[in-house]
Amino acid sequence: MQKSLLLFFISFLLIIRISAQTKPIINEEYIDNKLEELRFDEKISDNDKEKALFKLKAESEKIGYNWGILKSGRRVIEIYERQNKNKEIIKLATELKKIDAGPKAARTMANLYRASALSLGYLGLDEASLKDFRTAVAYAKKIEDPDVKNYTSGLIYSNITLYFFNKRLENKSYKDSIISYHKKSIAASELITGKHEEITTEKKYSNISFNYVRLAILYLEEANKPGNIEIAEKYLTKSLNIVNKYNLLENDNVILMNQLSWLYLEKKEYKKTIEYANLARDLEKQFPDPTNRVESFEFLSSAYTELGDTKNAKLYMDKYTHLKDSIRITEKNNADQSFNVLLSDSKKIEKRKSLKEIITVSVISCLLLFAVIIYWKRKNKILRKKYEKLITKLNSIDENQEISSNENLLQALENFEKSKKYITENISLASLANDLDTNTTYLSEFIMANKNNTYSEYIDNLKIKYILQKLVTDSSYREYDMNSLAEKCGYNSSKDFVKAFKNETGITPLYFINKLKKDNLYLNLQC
Repeated sequence: MQKSLLLFFISFLLIIRISAQTKPIINEEYIDNKLEELRFDEKISDNDKEKALFKLKAESEKIGYNWGILKSGRRVIEIYERQNKNKEIIKLATELKKIDAGPKAARTMANLYRASALSLGYLGLDEASLKDFRTAVAYAKKIEDPDVKNYTSGLIYSNITLYFFNKRLENKSYKDSIISYHKKSIAASELITGKHEEITTEKKYSNISFNYVRLAILYLEEANKPGNIEIAEKYLTKSLNIVNKYNLLENDNVILMNQLSWLYLEKKEYKKTIEYANLARDLEKQFPDPTNRVESFEFLSSAYTELGDTKNAKLYMDKYTHLKDSIRITEKNNADQSFNVLLSDSKKIEKRKSLKEIITVSVISCLLLFAVIIYWKRKNKILRKKYEKLITKLNSIDENQEISSNENLLQALENFEKSKKYITENISLASLANDLDTNTTYLSEFIMANKNNTYSEYIDNLKIKYILQKLVTDSSYREYDMNSLAEKCGYNSSKDFVKAFKNETGITPLYFINKLKKDNLYLNLQC
């Protein structure tokens, strides 16, 4: 018995010793090796790679290895960039910016600030974006290797144009800044020798190709100006030649195909428009990105409209409108959350103790119960206030709108509003752009900049405002059913009309009509 116990004890000690020997020693060398393994492991999924990188980041923090913290965090951001997770990029970048890993981290810091700046710009936080871009440029200048420095600088110069692009409708001179930075990016990229193991010839020409596409977009936005279509075509042809010569297959090629689709839309070669938009959609399946997909839908809808194919035109316009609205809602939510991240500077919220949680839940439960009790009493009062606010708004419509930088287009929009053509059921972005002698992309962004709405929201606003004035000034309208009212202001169904009415006013059309009848209002409004 004693011999058996002794053998068991010896075996147990051996197992412990073997386990201790096989357990890796967590040090800087171990972390660096693991990071390199993950970097070149193409079999592991992004999700698993993200978890492994966060684990390495945590281990680096335990041993105070700043370079490991920075590298593992930057690799996570690279994953987020592929997934368009702008909110997550900003949150993690804000944390990593505080890490000091010395001069060897210049490239990593440059790319960290560049990624943060792009995400901030995509979410409309323009000034914070520009600040990070400038910091990225400063770090890029500290990079010692010439090829790495030129490649990193080329990316930053190309990306910084986002700031000026977002504000180009406010200041016409920003177009010159965009062109200047794209040319600086091309010049920096052309200095790359192609001899660096990582900064390959393909990377060099991928960035040059992308800059040509972005330059083409500038001229397509003003396609009505003499010579602009030809300049845009020259840049797009250069980009396409590079893609074919070096067999480049990246997300940027989706953008190229979409811009070729736009080019042929402006040239009125609508079958080619459809061809390139469909090529973009096929590529987008490999590199999913809703912003590229929505652009393809827009060009397809416009092309089919011009070809008289109303069925496909409506199909793709519906897809475009739905996806565009979804993107805008997502961007707004992400922007709000990212703004909070910037304000809080990524401070971790301390965990509440269980007792505090119980108290909080109890208080919330009581408040909810109280809210339910008074809800029905207050509902009518709230609706009444909304109604009164709406009536006041209708009485104080200001026709002297502020003039933006593009006075001609704004005047054309005002003429369109006065003509009341928006009550036509099938009024589309493409048809309105054609009537106003501009293109769909520019008109959509112009409406967003000057009316603070997407195209569909802008049209809904006009339609509902029209029917509100009719209901107030013409009592016969109050006797119409919902289908008739929907038809009067250009909706295909009463369901769409009621939804739009409530979105615009906060109350239903039935409630509004009943209150009008009850209050017997006689208002003198100018239509």
